[in-house]
Amino acid sequence: MPENTENTSSNSTLPPELSYANIRAKVQEKFQKRPCRWQCQVAQSIMQGQDVIIAVGTGMGKTLAFFISILFSRGKIQIIVTALNVLGKQNVDQLEKAGISAISISADTATHDNFRAIEDGKHQVVIVSPEQIMKPGGGFEKLFKKADFTSRIISVVFDEAHCITQWGSFRPEYRELSRLRYLIPKIPFVLASE
Repeated sequence: MPENTENTSSNSTLPPELSYANIRAKVQEKFQKRPCRWQCQVAQSIMQGQDVIIAVGTGMGKTLAFFISILFSRGKIQIIVTALNVLGKQNVDQLEKAGISAISISADTATHDNFRAIEDGKHQVVIVSPEQIMKPGGGFEKLFKKADFTSRIISVVFDEAHCITQWGSFRPEYRELSRLRYLIPKIPFVLASE
């Protein structure tokens, strides 16, 4: 008879709180959604410090998949690079409803006070455009030079990752995103695309 793996994880070296059953219970509590097995596996991989590629269709739950890891990462920060400011605002609203502090950084909100709040850990999720995260001399460049800050980053997510190649010709900062691997080399990268 096949073994029931519902209460186990995909990797027996994971702590018990990262079992499928525990992940599903926590996601149900915070987001009122029951995650699929693959979404749990994405969270487990992020928690193990692995790079992840999520390639599923629109509306299949990519966003929830990378949000899950922050539920198990007290004191950590997830950075999400998004193509459109409106998506950033939607994600902030969704996270705030789940009781997770989030901020969207755009040209309008890239203030000293907001970067101080990010550095101080007042937001678990920071959503940002390519232009802001790659801005020479900008707030993120300064933060990435601080080991205390970078040690708290659980992952950098590239939402709508196909835009990196498709939009690079008219949004040149997209072409520069690969530099992040050298600025913060030990941080897991998550590419989410359709």
